[in-house]
Amino acid sequence: MKRSPHLSLSAPEARTVQTILRRYQQRGGAYLLPCLQEVQAVSGWIDADLARAIGQSLGVPEVQVHNVLEFYSLLYNQPVGKHIVRVCDDPACLVTGSQKIIRACARHLGVPVSGGTTADGEITLEIHPCLGHCEQAPFMMVDDQEIGHVQVEQIPEVLEIGS
Repeated sequence: MKRSPHLSLSAPEARTVQTILRRYQQRGGAYLLPCLQEVQAVSGWIDADLARAIGQSLGVPEVQVHNVLEFYSLLYNQPVGKHIVRVCDDPACLVTGSQKIIRACARHLGVPVSGGTTADGEITLEIHPCLGHCEQAPFMMVDDQEIGHVQVEQIPEVLEIGS
């Protein structure tokens, strides 16, 4: 099922988010990043209402919450898939075939080569300028699973996630 553009939490998710927000109550900006990460782990992404609630809980201006959301590429203020596929496209990965990996992923998922989310909302493809594993180029990640020296032939198997 595709997520709506407005975040809607289930009752258990909402309770978990409220527990997180209570734990960070009035702790200030130093706790903004860990709070955002914990909430996103539950909600999948941070919409404007959730950003406002996080700011109020921590006692920080809402603009600061949005600035952090915009700065960190692993935080999302728009819907993303349940699973995130990240392909590195830094120079080391580029010269070892990352463009072929990206095209194979895009073709397999039915999304643009620039990245995107599958029609069912399950998987998001992201292209990253550096994932920090140049010695394993070409490199990609599927959720938290790291895959080095990836080959085009591996893509169908690698992308069998959430099935």
